Amino acid sequence: MDFYAAVLERMGGQHGPLGERLRNALAAVLDSGTIAPGESLPSEREMAERLDVSRSTLRQGLKELAQLGLVATRPGAGTVVVGRIPKALSRLSGFSEDMHLRGLLPSSLVLECSIGPVGADAAFRTGLPLGTPVLTLVRLRLAGGEPIAYERAVVPVETVGADYDGSGSLYERMDARKARPRRVLQSLTATEASDEVAAQLNIRPGAAVLEISQLGYGETGTVVEDAISWYRGDRYKYVGEIRG
Repeated sequence: MDFYAAVLERMGGQHGPLGERLRNALAAVLDSGTIAPGESLPSEREMAERLDVSRSTLRQGLKELAQLGLVATRPGAGTVVVGRIPKALSRLSGFSEDMHLRGLLPSSLVLECSIGPVGADAAFRTGLPLGTPVLTLVRLRLAGGEPIAYERAVVPVETVGADYDGSGSLYERMDARKARPRRVLQSLTATEASDEVAAQLNIRPGAAVLEISQLGYGETGTVVEDAISWYRGDRYKYVGEIRG
């Protein structure tokens, strides 16, 4: 099914004002990957004619899609599909690996990288003995220069080495020491961005973010990672397959 047929089908299955139906249909079709991220939408004139809507209605819909982070206007390219970055639930991977698979260039801004004894709360949560040397790493994660996630990770120093400065992939560093998590327990919560998180991700306070808390377990069953991350809700989605 082509782009226009898909949009018209979704519009026909809804009730309500035309502009709202158009926006919802465009969002659903773009989120499905009918037009790949990075590709341009057809011209406003063509879309308005093919979808039988006024250009003002179409412009308002595109404006709302831009506010949702699904499209962006770029000089010389028109309206470009941005899309959400999928994260597979069935595969254990780090941020850098996910971005490379998506064809995006990952980078990090290290906000804190310090070594100290594990605190009481973290020791209770992870089972690490009190006083275990741990590295606390706070980073802003970017894809193609765009802030995507704000994260705080605590790992035993022995899993990364005392000379690790937080740059590059954390999991690749752990791989080199055969300390990468082999099993991860995650908790996902849809929440609103705090002032701190919003400032780091360059979004408005109260915007939707996906808060992910995780404990990573090594080959021996001990915790090798205690992390919490906040991902932009307009740029990230989790995708899973369930078999019956």
